[in-house]
Amino acid sequence: MKLLKHTFISTLLAALVLALTGCSTSSRPPEEWLNMSIAGLAGKDQYAFSGQTTIYSAEGWAYAPRTFQGHIEEHTKLHAQGDDGEDLEWSPIEVLNKVKNAHKKVDFVDAATTANQVALHIELNDQDANKLWKEQLQDEMNALAAKEPLEEGPYKQAWLKEFNESRKQMDKMLKSLQVKAQYTVLIDRNSLVPTKLEEHSVLHYSLSGQDKQEKRDTSVTFSPFNGTGTGTVQ
Repeated sequence: MKLLKHTFISTLLAALVLALTGCSTSSRPPEEWLNMSIAGLAGKDQYAFSGQTTIYSAEGWAYAPRTFQGHIEEHTKLHAQGDDGEDLEWSPIEVLNKVKNAHKKVDFVDAATTANQVALHIELNDQDANKLWKEQLQDEMNALAAKEPLEEGPYKQAWLKEFNESRKQMDKMLKSLQVKAQYTVLIDRNSLVPTKLEEHSVLHYSLSGQDKQEKRDTSVTFSPFNGTGTGTVQ
């Protein structure tokens, strides 16, 4: 009898915790949680981040994940590299700000929302997703152009030939590009800053007269910057 009573009380308390958690989440609309978390992260003097991007080709192949890590100092100074040693030309706060300013639908992810964290699902308006991705791809191409070899010679000529062909191919792709972009953001309830950002984008385009589809999944984890980049942002 005592066991049954204990089980009943435990169940009742668990239900109460869930109810209170739900109430505290619903007291703010999901987009407000997103805006507060972005402002909270931007207000941090320094923080670290790490993650990976997996690309699924038009033919269905999944390339090995490309990892990256970096940190922000003095709110905006970016220090970041990919696993190939190349400097990263973007930061997660830039992505979050672009998402914030885009037309979108933001909802709670009830299954991942707990007493300690709020989980949001974000789906960008197709037009804004197209714009965001076109800008990102053009920025990546411009960053590559800045790495043009300085010394004249056969290597530079071969490099320029390959680069110009790639740019022409990308320009053709961008004319037909259609993107579906979705994001998941996990937010710490106490510090009101994001602890994780996931992006899932599907890119449709035409190339050489054929319709193509490419997928990109990116996962970013935020942490304090203390020389090791371990822990949770506080």
